[in-house]
Amino acid sequence: MGETYEAQLERIQRWTSGNDLSDIMAARKEFHHLTGEFEEGEPWFELRLAMFLDWYHLDRRGPDGWTPAERFLACHRGSLPPDQLLRFELLTVTQRCVLRLLAISGTDLLLDDLGGGGRWLVAWTLPTAGLVPGDILDARIAVVDGRPVTGRGAVLHPRESHAALERIIARARDERMPPRVLVDHLDKMRLKLDRYSNVRTRHVYQYPTDALL
Repeated sequence: MGETYEAQLERIQRWTSGNDLSDIMAARKEFHHLTGEFEEGEPWFELRLAMFLDWYHLDRRGPDGWTPAERFLACHRGSLPPDQLLRFELLTVTQRCVLRLLAISGTDLLLDDLGGGGRWLVAWTLPTAGLVPGDILDARIAVVDGRPVTGRGAVLHPRESHAALERIIARARDERMPPRVLVDHLDKMRLKLDRYSNVRTRHVYQYPTDALL
């Protein structure tokens, strides 16, 4: 058994810890624009920070066109043992998905990929308390040691949003919206609902070009 997803990310984070602070601040501003603003002290801060760190290291491309994970791999390719090399290669091709929970067996979840199609049987690395079949959530999927696993943050959408979510997802697929753009928008709507608890769900969960909030 090799390193966990978290351990691999921590290695990349240590390697990038010397990055210019202005780059990290610019990245956080970009992430806020994509998925909604969050600040220290808010109930969802730790979750959103974990999501930002995964996005920063795995998705965000710098001026050279590479993500930090890809730069780490290029720098260490000659020194990593073959098994570790494969793990870090797989870490450069993770996916953020909108998923419907079909079944739970211990820490294994069967998930329907609503945005990209197909199904995942994943090792769930986050608390499963409160999850029930039928739930719709956004999560990152990575492959570690041949098994799909979840990333360090997941966004659970309330049941009352499901009808609107299904309409948004169907329209996004018809219009060929990139899955990452769809997930960004869904994450942003969920944060708006958390922040504006007095606003009705149907006014928050809208297609990007229809959204008023």
